[in-house]
Amino acid sequence: MQPVNYCPRCGAHLEMRLVGDRVRPVCPACGFVYYLNPVVAAGTLVEQDNRIVLVRRGVEPGKGLWGLPAGYVEADESAEEAAVRETREECGLEVELDDLLNVYSFGEESGPRGVLILYSAHVVGGTLHAGDDAADAVWFTPETLPPEEEIAFWTHRQALREWRRVRAIHYGLATAEQAARVYQIKKAYASQERCIVVDPLDSDHALIVASDKGEVVGYAEVAFRLSQRQAWLGQVFVLPNRRRWGIGTRLIEQAASLARQRGVHSLLAETDPGNVGIGAYIKAGFRACGFLSIPCSAEEPALCGPALFLVRDLSQGGT
Repeated sequence: MQPVNYCPRCGAHLEMRLVGDRVRPVCPACGFVYYLNPVVAAGTLVEQDNRIVLVRRGVEPGKGLWGLPAGYVEADESAEEAAVRETREECGLEVELDDLLNVYSFGEESGPRGVLILYSAHVVGGTLHAGDDAADAVWFTPETLPPEEEIAFWTHRQALREWRRVRAIHYGLATAEQAARVYQIKKAYASQERCIVVDPLDSDHALIVASDKGEVVGYAEVAFRLSQRQAWLGQVFVLPNRRRWGIGTRLIEQAASLARQRGVHSLLAETDPGNVGIGAYIKAGFRACGFLSIPCSAEEPALCGPALFLVRDLSQGGT
């Protein structure tokens, strides 16, 4: 770490003393303790049409290499504000944040340590161009990403690995074996959540699964009311260790695509108003239409109370 010699409060020469469980710079004159905290950086993984933005760094460290739009958080802004600002400054895009993707620690003991807070984001304005300390800004698909040795920081390399892995997840109608696995997942994770019971062999229902190398990592249930040109999106669930990377949103998109193929005009859904995953529905084009009151029962006391009613228009010209 950068050595600290003088007290920022009174200017006296600092001494190294044991404070708490560490040796820290302490002022012998006024007692000020200088805590060497890590720096905080924030950035975005901006996705559009299965592509993400990378910027070529125009300055050190990593000059000439690629990275995600990111930079240090200023003292007068939040991490979210810094992520949006850095994206605008480095690649010219105005973005809105969708979700927290991950938090990474970086640096070595011999140098400055830091924390990178990375968010997923989508474009709401601006034009892609290199700005600030960037030499270039380009959209990349999973197939055209630069090799890892051309990515400036290991935290960005890790994020890109995770993004590319999620893009390789397969989505489709469940097989009998996958349906059995969904039943096991429900028993383990989702027994207290609202959901419709789906028989994958019933033509009025569909069970869509997300699978990663044969492992079911998420699912979505759909019930069709074809006489009314409607479909009901039941439970959408992703394993806890696979959330944040857009699997839920893609399951919803798969459900909408299947419903559209079957002539459905409106895709309906309900969710707990406090559900942290509600952003996936909004991102997928749903709009809130009001609240439903679910009556309580002695058999299933958890499946009661208010539910937010959502709808997505699938008719021609709809979103």
